[in-house]
Amino acid sequence: MIRLLLVIAVALGAIYLVRWFLNTPAETVAATIRKSLWLLLGLGLIFLAVTGKLNIIFAFIGSAIPLIAKQLPNILRLLGMAKIIKSTKSKAHGNTPPPSAQAMNQRQALTMLGLQPGASRKDIIAAHKRLMQKVHPDKGGSEALASQINQAKNLLLKEYEP
Repeated sequence: MIRLLLVIAVALGAIYLVRWFLNTPAETVAATIRKSLWLLLGLGLIFLAVTGKLNIIFAFIGSAIPLIAKQLPNILRLLGMAKIIKSTKSKAHGNTPPPSAQAMNQRQALTMLGLQPGASRKDIIAAHKRLMQKVHPDKGGSEALASQINQAKNLLLKEYEP
């Protein structure tokens, strides 16, 4: 009976985890996995300390110190190269700021929101909301694209202001 309850609990837990994984943004999943791995590492070290088997880990660490010390300059050099590569890639991809609201005309704003000329205020707001739910920076989208969508909405809504 207890085994059956355990199987049911594990199955429900697995279903919950799969649904959470599918409905959660990638950044949140990655952060949660990292935190979970650190927690498991800590719990594993505590378990080894309690059972008296932590001595083996200290022996491995002690024997690895000379190797790490010998390779430390190479490791630091590689880390420095990684930073340079990242900064070069970000410059190469052109992190250009989004065009200002004055640079966007009404036709571009309508195209950005996927609307036709003569769209109502309600249509503009609905299109903006629909797009922002897909590209909002908090959901893993682009800040530049979200800014352009906001500019398009503001430009089109100026027409309806009293």
